[in-house]
Formats: sequence, C-alpha cells, structure tokens
Amino acid sequence: MILLGDCALGNKRCQWSAGDDIVLTNLEGPLLPPNHFFSPMPKAGPSLFACEAPTAVATFVFALANNHIMDFGVRGLEETLKSLDARGIRSCGAGKNIHAARESVIVNDKGVDIGIISCCEAQFGVSRRDTAGVAEFGPWVYRAIRQLRTKVDAVIVSVHAAIEDSPWPSLYIRELYHSFIDAGAAVVHGHHSHVPQGYEAYGEGVIFYGMGNFAVDPDKWLDVPNGLWSLGAEIDFTAKPLRWRPLIFVIRQRTDLDTVMIEGSTPEEQIAMMSYLELCNRPLNKPELLEALWQEVALRSYYRYGAVYMGFHVPFLMKLRACVSKHMLTIKNMVSGSAINPARYDYLMWYHMVACESHRQMLATALGVLCGEIRDLRTNESHLLADEMLPWSCGRS
Repeated sequence: MILLGDCALGNKRCQWSAGDDIVLTNLEGPLLPPNHFFSPMPKAGPSLFACEAPTAVATFVFALANNHIMDFGVRGLEETLKSLDARGIRSCGAGKNIHAARESVIVNDKGVDIGIISCCEAQFGVSRRDTAGVAEFGPWVYRAIRQLRTKVDAVIVSVHAAIEDSPWPSLYIRELYHSFIDAGAAVVHGHHSHVPQGYEAYGEGVIFYGMGNFAVDPDKWLDVPNGLWSLGAEIDFTAKPLRWRPLIFVIRQRTDLDTVMIEGSTPEEQIAMMSYLELCNRPLNKPELLEALWQEVALRSYYRYGAVYMGFHVPFLMKLRACVSKHMLTIKNMVSGSAINPARYDYLMWYHMVACESHRQMLATALGVLCGEIRDLRTNESHLLADEMLPWSCGRS
C-alpha cells in the first residue's frame, strides 16, 4: 500500500506511473465537472477543487476529511461522491451527516484487511447531526479504532491537521497521533502542512506527520519552498511488524501547461530532499528542541497572520508585512466584491483561528510566550534552524 499527500489539481490533469498498489491520498477539494457553475462557500482562504482524479493503474482510496472538500457546499460534496462512485473509487471522511462522515472503509491489500478512518481538525464544513460535511476528530476516533480492530488486521487513521508551511508538528498534534497508535492504529497518515513534515516509528506503528503536496496545480505553489514535492510511503502490512520505506515524488508541469507530471526525484534532488527530511525528523527525537521549534513556528505564524486575523495589536511594521503577504491578499481578494459584510468577514477570521486546533494552539503558545506564562525555550539553535526551514518567517520572530 502507498500513502500519498494532498491532491488539489484545479483544471489540470495528472499523470503518474504507478503499479497496481492500493493508494491512499487526501482529496483536497471537491471533484467537479470542467466549466462547472458551482458557487464557492463563504470562508477564509481559497476555494479548491479538481476536475479529474489522478489517473494510474493503482486502486485509489480518498480521504475526504479536510478544510476544502466543502468549498462548494453540499452540491459540491454530492457531485464528488457521485463522481467517485462512478469511477469505483472508495472514500471516507465526509458525508450527508455526522454518522456518514465518520464511516470507515475496509480494503484488502495482499490478503491483509485494512480499515481506514479519515478525520480532520475543525475549520470549515464540519458535519453535524443533520448537516453534511467532514468528520472532525475527537473521542469518537478511539471508539472507531477499537471497533475496526475487531474486523481488520490493521487500522490507518488519516488526519488533516497542521500549521501550514511548517516542517514540524505541534506538541499537541504529536501527542494526539501517538495516542492513536496507543489505541491500536498501525499507521497515522498526516497531511495539511502542504510541505513535507517528519515521520517516526512509534510503538508498533509509524506516524507520518505531513506528506506534503502530491498532485497540485504548480502555478499556485511556485513561490512556496518545498511546496512542489512530497513525501510518500510504501507500507508492507504483510510483515510482522509492518515494514515501510519513504518515497519522494516531484511535481513537474508539461510544456502544454494542462498536465501535471508526478515523477521521482533526480539524484541531486534526492540528496537535497533527504537532507530536508532529516531536519524534519531530528527534533522528533529531541523533545526540548522540538518544543523550542514549536515556539518558533507559533510566534512566527502569530506575527505572519494570527494576530492580524484576530485584530490584536502588533507593531505597525509587523502588521504591514503580514497584510501584504500572499496569504492575506488571497483572503481579502476572496471577500472583496462579495456579499460578505465586514462583520461576517471578522467572524469568519475569528472562527478560523479558534475552531482549528492547530491555530488555537499557535495563538495560545505565542501569547503564552509573549506574556511570560509559558517559558521561552527558543535558543540560537532553534532560531537558526527555523530561519533555514521557515524562509517565509525570516525577520518576523
């Protein structure tokens, strides 16, 4: 079985040479017809979609629990489920209500039955008792793991949660993913950071904190360091204990500009990317360094967008830099000329910050360090490493 990262192709096609493996990937946005007339929902950030699923001999399974699958509302979700069903593609993580969204799928890989759970941290489009949407993670995941373990040989929990553009997980996310393994999962398949994050063996399982962008429109990510390659993983569930090996995929655009090619890395790329992944992995074995780096991420993200979104006071220069960032311009362009009034826009921003656990942890950590409630653990080592791995943040901490 192969685990992959985020798919958000827009109007692009995707070509990828793969064997007849079962492939699990995150479908970042609904699957809609070309030239569709579906209207995007009011939210923070861009509205993503795809007109085609990645094509390969492989058998795809899509995790749908993320902050973009509901970008075009219930109609977009219904169109996605219909389209996947017509292609014979299995999916989980979103549905017509909370119970449907939480349903798992079971696949057989080389004689091994594998149960897959898809969930995400809350942002936009969370399912409710009588509302379509995605499956927000919570205590139900542990019950789902226990129930699946009575039916299958192994469980994968696919989770959409992270601070975007960060190569390291928050302390909360790391502890949460550890708890899923403790509860009986064999693999945690993490995504949402949009850059590759680290991975580690834990207990009898393995955790991939963030796979990165597997198949996306490269035009949207040209200025994001490490946004056009991804970590993959080949898992052998027939082995006891399970065996796995990391894979690297690079996004390349053909000259006709309509097709995205997913290929392996060149020897030079392989060296650079494995060096990057080593810097992602090293802090996972050094708790003090990981905590210091999380504070670096939290404070830099706070100054980049968190304080501005919340309307908190920040020095004028910091606010100016944040407001001209691509991320803020994307959101302001999204709401300009729309029916969203200023109060609604503010509420959307505040909700985006406090409903999403990673954003809430970012705000709490940054404010805690700034007010002295949380001891500042940042060091010269963490500062230099953060400067190297978070180039968007240099000069803003």
